[in-house]
Amino acid sequence: MTEKTKVCFVTTSRSSCEQIGKQLETLLGQFIEVSTWQVREPFKPQLLDNDIFIAGNHSIAEHIMVLLPPNKKVMLANRTLGINNLDEVLALPQGTEALVVGSWEDSAHEKTKLLKHFAVDDKLMLYPYWLGNIAYPKHVRVAITTGQHPVPPEIEKVIDLGTRIMDLSTIVELIIELNLPREVINDISNNYISEIINLASRRLKVAEQSQRLKNRLEVILGTVDQGIIEIDEDGKVALLNPAAEKMLEVSRQDIIGKLGKEIIPEIENVLVTNSDLIDVINKIGNSHYVINTTPILDAMNRRSGIVISLKTTAGVQELDSKVRRELKRKGNVAKYNFGEIIGVSEEIINAISMAKKFSDTDLTILLEGESGTGKELFGQSIHNASARKNAPFVAVNFAALPESLMESELFGYEDGAFTGARKGGKAGFFEEAHTGTIFLDEIGDASLEVQKRLLRVLEEKEVRRVGGSTVTPIDIRVVAATNQNLRQLVDAGKFRQDLYFRLCTIQVAVPALQKRKKDIPVLIGYFANKLYRRELRLDDHVLTYLTNYSWPGNIRELQNIVKFLCGMVSAYEITAIRHLPAYLLEKMKGCDNITRIAATKGVEAVIAEFTRLDALEPLFWVLSELKQAETFARPIGRLAIVEALTGRAIPCPEYKVRLWLKRLEQGGCLAAGVTKQGSRLTKLGDEVLSFLEAYGGVNKSGKIALASMESR
Repeated sequence: MTEKTKVCFVTTSRSSCEQIGKQLETLLGQFIEVSTWQVREPFKPQLLDNDIFIAGNHSIAEHIMVLLPPNKKVMLANRTLGINNLDEVLALPQGTEALVVGSWEDSAHEKTKLLKHFAVDDKLMLYPYWLGNIAYPKHVRVAITTGQHPVPPEIEKVIDLGTRIMDLSTIVELIIELNLPREVINDISNNYISEIINLASRRLKVAEQSQRLKNRLEVILGTVDQGIIEIDEDGKVALLNPAAEKMLEVSRQDIIGKLGKEIIPEIENVLVTNSDLIDVINKIGNSHYVINTTPILDAMNRRSGIVISLKTTAGVQELDSKVRRELKRKGNVAKYNFGEIIGVSEEIINAISMAKKFSDTDLTILLEGESGTGKELFGQSIHNASARKNAPFVAVNFAALPESLMESELFGYEDGAFTGARKGGKAGFFEEAHTGTIFLDEIGDASLEVQKRLLRVLEEKEVRRVGGSTVTPIDIRVVAATNQNLRQLVDAGKFRQDLYFRLCTIQVAVPALQKRKKDIPVLIGYFANKLYRRELRLDDHVLTYLTNYSWPGNIRELQNIVKFLCGMVSAYEITAIRHLPAYLLEKMKGCDNITRIAATKGVEAVIAEFTRLDALEPLFWVLSELKQAETFARPIGRLAIVEALTGRAIPCPEYKVRLWLKRLEQGGCLAAGVTKQGSRLTKLGDEVLSFLEAYGGVNKSGKIALASMESR
């Protein structure tokens, strides 16, 4: 058997040694014995047993020729990129900028040249980069490497093509040197050409898919009644659909390639600032349009263009009218569920539990509660918890319906039933609620005549329009509500007893807010967050007052007060009594538990109040005694303060000390102790004491302190 020729591939990289070694073994393993030499490793004498040396580049060739005897053959390898690894590069968007990374300058330039050879140059902007190169463009975010090479820190995407392989020309040169049969060259060439054809085939399929996608997109855009315009990264029109052509009164051929700002001037600012237009109304030609823009992002999430959508303002108005007409035709929609009834008190939880229990039945429910307690909220929640939730929910407010229109609105009317009747007639609320729920709000305001007709409809489950002779069957569930005592109205002859018993199958009492004191802080927080996405912080005086307030307007009044306070008080302030609406401040006049001191501000308020009481000097010593007791961690009560003041020649009865301490507590200067702990100063109390100490002492008139305060 003929001994194989020994061939050694030499380079600096271990991965290149492994890759080229495998390639040679695969292609010519039956004719040669392959080994590799990484020149960073020490020279070994057994390397001289090789017959042919193939150097990875010129520098390596020069290096090993010094070490080898003259009779040893040294070849220079031409290297190329692995064709199968190019797909990811070819998939980059047109115009992408990328660094081509090499170990040194020659290598980087050679790889760049190879990529351009594979028709990449017509779609990508390539820049050679090697370690130590500082002149590369710093804005580039994509790098193409062959193996693990260091890349600049700002690079976001790395495409590794793998180690470069040996070019076909070098393989052919080696075959000739080995004097192998020509058939070997043909086999290897055919394999190489097959790989190129496969790559071309894959690119062709991608192009065909892209064309098919483009054709489908054009068909879709052709069916959209909005105007669609694509603007490329240069600010030029790249595409527009037929609707846009019609709106702008232009042809596609005339406008593609023109600057977008010539059509819509605001587009220039969108491209410069990377902002977007959202529902901007602008005049183009003789018409007004609603304009929106959406960014087009490339693979690196960078804006590479924008899509503009145009809608005529007339079209938007017509769509709005159509939606309103459709909603009117289908009846009202119940928006609320039991989860949106907020509260933790026993009263509201019991009411919710009762309503939930009978929601999924067809029994009539009567909701009783004061105005503003949320009876319609309960009604909608009952509907949405029932099997009828996908059917109409029609609300009728008897207090808001004029007596003259009540019957025609409830039961509908036929064409010509009365002067001004709509041609063709009109369905009433009961017909609109068919298969769903009708909510009869403020049922106590219905006249006796309407009550009589209501009773018949509820018992017979059919309705006859005003002026009509035929009846229409209806399938409805009834939920009624009232803020009056229907039992008393029955006794007074103002409400039919038979209708009352028909409605009160299930009675649910919706509690007044005054009976839900636990829920008041919860509801304040809920409304502040829901309406203004913020927290509304209340001081103790405000919370105490609101908790004990009678709330004649119930939840509706509370919601309005929260709106007022969120407008009055910033998110960083604490709501004080002075911030409350004027009508509440009027109501609190004469209240024993809240004084004027809580409705004014800070240190000045405390000084003013004790000046009025002619007690500034006692104020100073009372605060001093409290501070001293706090410092030495000993409790101090009223009697101890009386003794301390007497010792300072300020005799006073205990009731006055009690009054002063009460005023200090109400003004926020003191926190009352529990059991025998005594009272302690708050932050405001410390500030008042510091103020009195800082302004040179006090006298009984308080004139010095007040003058100092005004001069601050």
